[in-house]
Amino acid sequence: MRRVRSCSLTKHGKRFGKVNGATHDAYWIGENYLTVCRQADDPVATTVADSLDAMLAGDRSHFRLEYPCHPPDDQRWFLLEATTVTHDETRYAIMAHVDITARKQAELQRDTRIEQLETIVNVLSHDLRNPLSIIRGYTEQLGTAETDGDAVAAIQESIGRMTELIDTTLAFARTQGVDDLTQVSLATIAQEAWDQTPTADASLEIEASQSFVADEHLLRQVFENLFRNAVEHGGPSVTVQVGITRGGIYVEDDGPGIPAEKRERLQDQDVSQDAKTGLGLAIVRAIVIAHDWSFSIHEGRDGGACFEISGIDSIEQV
Repeated sequence: MRRVRSCSLTKHGKRFGKVNGATHDAYWIGENYLTVCRQADDPVATTVADSLDAMLAGDRSHFRLEYPCHPPDDQRWFLLEATTVTHDETRYAIMAHVDITARKQAELQRDTRIEQLETIVNVLSHDLRNPLSIIRGYTEQLGTAETDGDAVAAIQESIGRMTELIDTTLAFARTQGVDDLTQVSLATIAQEAWDQTPTADASLEIEASQSFVADEHLLRQVFENLFRNAVEHGGPSVTVQVGITRGGIYVEDDGPGIPAEKRERLQDQDVSQDAKTGLGLAIVRAIVIAHDWSFSIHEGRDGGACFEISGIDSIEQV
Protein backbone atom coordinates (compact mmCIF):
# COMPACT_ATOMS: atom_id res chain seq x y z
CA MET A 1 0.00 0.00 0.00
CA ARG A 2 1.34 3.45 -0.92
CA ARG A 3 0.74 6.67 0.95
CA VAL A 4 2.18 10.16 0.56
CA ARG A 5 1.04 13.09 2.64
CA SER A 6 0.56 16.65 1.45
CA CYS A 7 3.69 18.81 1.68
CA SER A 8 1.87 21.90 3.02
CA LEU A 9 0.16 20.78 6.19
CA THR A 10 1.86 23.32 8.47
CA LYS A 11 1.83 27.05 9.05
CA HIS A 12 5.33 27.07 7.65
CA GLY A 13 4.10 25.57 4.37
CA LYS A 14 1.35 28.20 4.11
CA ARG A 15 3.85 30.96 4.84
CA PHE A 16 6.19 29.51 2.20
CA GLY A 17 3.36 29.61 -0.32
CA LYS A 18 2.59 33.25 0.39
CA VAL A 19 6.23 34.31 0.10
CA ASN A 20 6.79 32.40 -3.14
CA GLY A 21 3.72 33.63 -4.98
CA ALA A 22 1.47 30.57 -4.66
CA THR A 23 -1.83 30.99 -6.56
CA HIS A 24 -3.78 28.14 -4.97
CA ASP A 25 -6.40 29.49 -2.54
CA ALA A 26 -5.76 26.84 0.13
CA TYR A 27 -2.03 26.46 -0.60
CA TRP A 28 -2.68 22.79 -1.49
CA ILE A 29 -3.37 21.92 2.16
CA GLY A 30 -5.09 18.57 2.32
CA GLU A 31 -4.32 17.65 -1.28
CA ASN A 32 -2.20 14.74 -2.45
CA TYR A 33 1.38 15.78 -3.11
CA LEU A 34 1.82 13.35 -5.97
CA THR A 35 -1.32 14.60 -7.69
CA VAL A 36 -0.16 18.21 -7.48
CA CYS A 37 3.25 17.25 -8.94
CA ARG A 38 1.64 15.31 -11.80
CA GLN A 39 -0.63 18.21 -12.70
CA ALA A 40 2.22 20.73 -12.78
CA ASP A 41 3.72 21.50 -16.17
CA ASP A 42 7.24 21.50 -14.82
CA PRO A 43 10.15 19.04 -15.34
CA VAL A 44 11.22 19.34 -11.68
CA ALA A 45 7.75 18.37 -10.47
CA THR A 46 7.75 15.42 -12.88
CA THR A 47 11.12 14.24 -11.58
CA VAL A 48 9.86 14.50 -8.00
CA ALA A 49 6.68 12.56 -8.79
CA ASP A 50 8.57 9.78 -10.60
CA SER A 51 11.06 9.48 -7.76
CA LEU A 52 8.33 9.37 -5.09
CA ASP A 53 6.50 6.68 -7.07
CA ALA A 54 9.69 4.63 -7.15
CA MET A 55 10.17 5.09 -3.40
CA LEU A 56 6.62 4.08 -2.54
CA ALA A 57 6.94 1.05 -4.83
CA GLY A 58 10.00 -0.07 -2.89
CA ASP A 59 12.44 0.52 -5.78
CA ARG A 60 14.42 3.12 -3.87
CA SER A 61 14.57 4.37 -0.27
CA HIS A 62 15.88 7.91 -0.63
CA PHE A 63 15.63 10.86 -2.99
CA ARG A 64 17.53 14.16 -3.05
CA LEU A 65 17.07 17.12 -5.40
CA GLU A 66 18.22 20.73 -5.51
CA TYR A 67 15.82 22.96 -7.40
CA PRO A 68 15.08 26.66 -8.05
CA CYS A 69 11.89 28.17 -6.65
CA HIS A 70 12.04 31.85 -7.59
CA PRO A 71 9.32 34.20 -6.30
CA PRO A 72 8.51 37.22 -8.52
CA ASP A 73 11.08 39.60 -7.03
CA ASP A 74 13.79 37.27 -5.74
CA GLN A 75 15.80 34.15 -6.43
CA ARG A 76 15.69 31.13 -4.13
CA TRP A 77 16.87 27.55 -4.24
CA PHE A 78 15.76 24.60 -2.12
CA LEU A 79 16.94 21.10 -1.32
CA LEU A 80 14.31 18.35 -1.27
CA GLU A 81 15.20 15.37 0.91
CA ALA A 82 12.78 12.43 0.79
CA THR A 83 12.97 9.08 2.52
CA THR A 84 10.61 6.19 3.26
CA VAL A 85 9.31 4.74 6.50
CA THR A 86 7.04 1.74 7.05
CA HIS A 87 4.24 1.71 9.62
CA ASP A 88 1.64 -1.06 10.02
CA GLU A 89 2.93 -2.61 6.79
CA THR A 90 2.25 0.62 4.91
CA ARG A 91 5.10 2.53 3.22
CA TYR A 92 5.11 6.32 3.61
CA ALA A 93 7.26 9.05 2.08
CA ILE A 94 8.60 11.77 4.35
CA MET A 95 9.86 14.95 2.68
CA ALA A 96 11.73 18.04 3.82
CA HIS A 97 12.37 21.20 1.79
CA VAL A 98 15.45 23.13 3.00
CA ASP A 99 16.28 26.68 1.89
CA ILE A 100 19.80 26.57 0.39
CA THR A 101 19.72 30.02 -1.22
CA ALA A 102 22.78 31.36 0.63
CA ARG A 103 24.92 28.38 -0.37
CA LYS A 104 23.69 28.45 -3.96
CA GLN A 105 24.46 32.15 -4.32
CA ALA A 106 27.96 31.55 -2.93
CA GLU A 107 28.48 28.76 -5.47
CA LEU A 108 27.33 30.99 -8.32
CA GLN A 109 29.69 33.75 -7.19
CA ARG A 110 32.51 31.20 -7.02
CA ASP A 111 31.77 30.01 -10.55
CA THR A 112 31.76 33.63 -11.76
CA ARG A 113 35.16 34.24 -10.14
CA ILE A 114 36.57 31.12 -11.77
CA GLU A 115 35.38 32.27 -15.19
CA GLN A 116 36.90 35.70 -14.63
CA LEU A 117 40.22 34.20 -13.50
CA GLU A 118 40.25 32.08 -16.65
CA THR A 119 39.79 35.28 -18.65
CA ILE A 120 42.75 36.85 -16.85
CA VAL A 121 44.83 33.76 -17.58
CA ASN A 122 44.00 33.95 -21.27
CA VAL A 123 44.87 37.66 -21.43
CA LEU A 124 48.20 37.18 -19.69
CA SER A 125 49.20 34.03 -21.54
CA HIS A 126 48.40 35.29 -25.03
CA ASP A 127 47.82 39.03 -25.33
CA LEU A 128 50.84 39.96 -23.19
CA ARG A 129 53.35 37.21 -23.93
CA ASN A 130 53.37 37.77 -27.69
CA PRO A 131 54.30 41.50 -27.69
CA LEU A 132 56.71 40.85 -24.84
CA SER A 133 58.57 38.34 -26.98
CA ILE A 134 58.83 40.90 -29.78
CA ILE A 135 60.19 43.55 -27.39
CA ARG A 136 62.74 41.08 -26.03
CA GLY A 137 63.93 40.25 -29.54
CA TYR A 138 64.48 43.89 -30.52
CA THR A 139 66.17 44.61 -27.19
CA GLU A 140 68.68 41.83 -27.82
CA GLN A 141 69.50 43.46 -31.16
CA LEU A 142 69.95 46.83 -29.45
CA GLY A 143 72.38 45.25 -27.03
CA THR A 144 74.76 44.50 -29.91
CA ALA A 145 74.59 48.04 -31.35
CA GLU A 146 76.17 51.27 -30.20
CA THR A 147 73.33 52.38 -27.96
CA ASP A 148 72.89 53.72 -24.48
CA GLY A 149 73.78 50.75 -22.30
CA ASP A 150 71.83 52.05 -19.34
CA ALA A 151 68.67 52.43 -21.44
CA VAL A 152 68.98 48.91 -22.78
CA ALA A 153 69.57 47.58 -19.27
CA ALA A 154 66.47 49.41 -18.00
CA ILE A 155 64.37 47.90 -20.80
CA GLN A 156 65.70 44.43 -20.09
CA GLU A 157 64.97 44.87 -16.39
CA SER A 158 61.40 45.90 -17.19
CA ILE A 159 60.99 42.89 -19.46
CA GLY A 160 62.19 40.63 -16.67
CA ARG A 161 59.75 42.23 -14.26
CA MET A 162 56.86 41.84 -16.72
CA THR A 163 57.74 38.18 -17.28
CA GLU A 164 57.84 37.60 -13.53
CA LEU A 165 54.48 39.35 -13.12
CA ILE A 166 52.89 37.22 -15.83
CA ASP A 167 54.27 33.97 -14.43
CA THR A 168 53.24 34.82 -10.87
CA THR A 169 49.73 35.87 -11.88
CA LEU A 170 49.27 32.79 -14.06
CA ALA A 171 50.33 30.50 -11.23
CA PHE A 172 48.01 32.29 -8.84
CA ALA A 173 45.05 32.29 -11.22
CA ARG A 174 45.40 28.57 -11.86
CA THR A 175 45.70 27.57 -8.19
CA GLN A 176 43.74 30.49 -6.63
CA GLY A 177 46.06 30.21 -3.66
CA VAL A 178 49.24 31.63 -2.15
CA ASP A 179 52.22 29.43 -1.36
CA ASP A 180 55.32 31.63 -1.07
CA LEU A 181 54.62 33.45 2.21
CA THR A 182 57.37 35.61 3.71
CA GLN A 183 57.71 38.53 6.12
CA VAL A 184 57.26 41.75 4.16
CA SER A 185 57.58 45.44 4.98
CA LEU A 186 54.73 47.71 3.90
CA ALA A 187 57.06 50.65 3.20
CA THR A 188 59.52 48.57 1.19
CA ILE A 189 57.03 46.76 -0.98
CA ALA A 190 54.95 49.90 -1.57
CA GLN A 191 58.03 51.84 -2.67
CA GLU A 192 59.14 49.00 -4.96
CA ALA A 193 55.68 48.88 -6.55
CA TRP A 194 55.69 52.67 -6.97
CA ASP A 195 59.06 52.55 -8.72
CA GLN A 196 57.70 49.98 -11.18
CA THR A 197 54.55 51.98 -11.98
CA PRO A 198 54.35 54.88 -14.49
CA THR A 199 53.35 57.67 -12.10
CA ALA A 200 54.02 60.89 -14.11
CA ASP A 201 54.20 63.76 -11.57
CA ALA A 202 52.27 61.88 -8.87
CA SER A 203 53.77 61.57 -5.42
CA LEU A 204 53.77 58.78 -2.83
CA GLU A 205 53.53 59.41 0.90
CA ILE A 206 54.04 56.48 3.27
CA GLU A 207 52.43 57.67 6.49
CA ALA A 208 53.29 54.56 8.50
CA SER A 209 54.76 51.15 7.89
CA GLN A 210 54.33 47.65 9.24
CA SER A 211 55.58 44.13 8.73
CA PHE A 212 53.34 41.14 8.11
CA VAL A 213 53.27 37.81 6.30
CA ALA A 214 52.23 37.74 2.63
CA ASP A 215 53.18 36.52 -0.82
CA GLU A 216 55.64 39.27 -1.79
CA HIS A 217 55.20 39.00 -5.57
CA LEU A 218 51.40 38.97 -5.43
CA LEU A 219 51.26 41.80 -2.88
CA ARG A 220 53.45 43.93 -5.11
CA GLN A 221 50.87 43.44 -7.87
CA VAL A 222 48.17 44.67 -5.50
CA PHE A 223 50.02 47.95 -4.95
CA GLU A 224 50.96 48.35 -8.61
CA ASN A 225 47.33 47.98 -9.65
CA LEU A 226 46.10 50.41 -6.98
CA PHE A 227 48.81 52.95 -7.82
CA ARG A 228 48.10 52.68 -11.55
CA ASN A 229 44.40 53.13 -10.87
CA ALA A 230 45.07 56.24 -8.75
CA VAL A 231 47.19 57.90 -11.45
CA GLU A 232 44.84 57.01 -14.32
CA HIS A 233 41.74 58.30 -12.54
CA GLY A 234 43.22 60.87 -10.16
CA GLY A 235 45.39 62.73 -12.62
CA PRO A 236 49.16 62.94 -13.23
CA SER A 237 49.81 65.05 -10.12
CA VAL A 238 47.73 63.03 -7.68
CA THR A 239 49.09 62.33 -4.21
CA VAL A 240 48.85 58.74 -3.02
CA GLN A 241 49.12 57.86 0.65
CA VAL A 242 49.87 54.44 2.12
CA GLY A 243 49.32 53.69 5.79
CA ILE A 244 48.03 51.27 8.35
CA THR A 245 44.73 50.76 10.10
CA ARG A 246 43.83 48.53 12.99
CA GLY A 247 44.42 45.11 11.52
CA GLY A 248 44.97 46.35 8.00
CA ILE A 249 46.50 48.72 5.47
CA TYR A 250 45.15 51.31 3.04
CA VAL A 251 45.96 53.11 -0.18
CA GLU A 252 44.32 56.52 -0.51
CA ASP A 253 44.50 59.31 -3.07
CA ASP A 254 43.33 62.93 -3.30
CA GLY A 255 41.79 62.57 -6.75
CA PRO A 256 38.12 63.04 -7.71
CA GLY A 257 37.10 59.84 -5.97
CA ILE A 258 34.59 57.17 -6.96
CA PRO A 259 30.82 57.82 -6.76
CA ALA A 260 29.08 55.83 -4.03
CA GLU A 261 27.01 53.75 -6.48
CA LYS A 262 30.10 52.82 -8.48
CA ARG A 263 32.05 51.96 -5.31
CA GLU A 264 29.29 49.53 -4.38
CA ARG A 265 29.29 48.01 -7.85
CA LEU A 266 33.07 47.61 -7.89
CA GLN A 267 32.94 45.85 -4.52
CA ASP A 268 30.11 43.52 -5.58
CA GLN A 269 31.51 42.59 -9.00
CA ASP A 270 34.87 41.11 -9.81
CA VAL A 271 35.11 42.80 -13.21
CA SER A 272 33.18 45.95 -14.03
CA GLN A 273 32.23 47.32 -17.42
CA ASP A 274 35.18 49.67 -17.03
CA ALA A 275 37.90 47.31 -18.26
CA LYS A 276 40.80 49.33 -16.82
CA THR A 277 39.38 49.71 -13.34
CA GLY A 278 37.51 46.42 -13.29
CA LEU A 279 40.31 44.10 -14.33
CA GLY A 280 42.84 45.75 -12.03
CA LEU A 281 40.52 45.61 -9.05
CA ALA A 282 39.55 42.04 -9.94
CA ILE A 283 43.19 41.03 -9.59
CA VAL A 284 43.52 43.02 -6.36
CA ARG A 285 40.39 41.45 -4.86
CA ALA A 286 41.35 37.93 -5.90
CA ILE A 287 44.80 38.25 -4.32
CA VAL A 288 43.37 39.77 -1.14
CA ILE A 289 40.78 37.00 -0.80
CA ALA A 290 43.44 34.34 -1.41
CA HIS A 291 45.30 35.72 1.63
CA ASP A 292 42.06 35.40 3.69
CA TRP A 293 41.90 39.19 3.98
CA SER A 294 39.03 41.56 3.17
CA PHE A 295 38.90 44.32 0.56
CA SER A 296 36.72 47.44 0.68
CA ILE A 297 36.45 50.81 -1.07
CA HIS A 298 35.63 54.04 0.78
CA GLU A 299 35.67 57.77 0.25
CA GLY A 300 39.03 59.26 1.17
CA ARG A 301 39.60 61.98 3.71
CA ASP A 302 40.12 64.54 0.94
CA GLY A 303 37.30 63.24 -1.24
CA GLY A 304 39.42 60.80 -3.22
CA ALA A 305 39.30 57.01 -3.21
CA CYS A 306 40.47 54.88 -0.31
CA PHE A 307 41.15 51.16 -0.79
CA GLU A 308 41.38 49.26 2.47
CA ILE A 309 42.69 45.75 3.10
CA SER A 310 41.70 44.40 6.51
CA GLY A 311 41.96 41.16 8.45
CA ILE A 312 45.77 40.95 8.31
CA ASP A 313 47.11 38.90 11.20
CA SER A 314 50.33 39.54 13.11
CA ILE A 315 50.78 43.17 12.09
CA GLU A 316 53.79 44.78 13.70
CA GLN A 317 54.28 48.52 13.38
CA VAL A 318 57.87 49.41 12.52
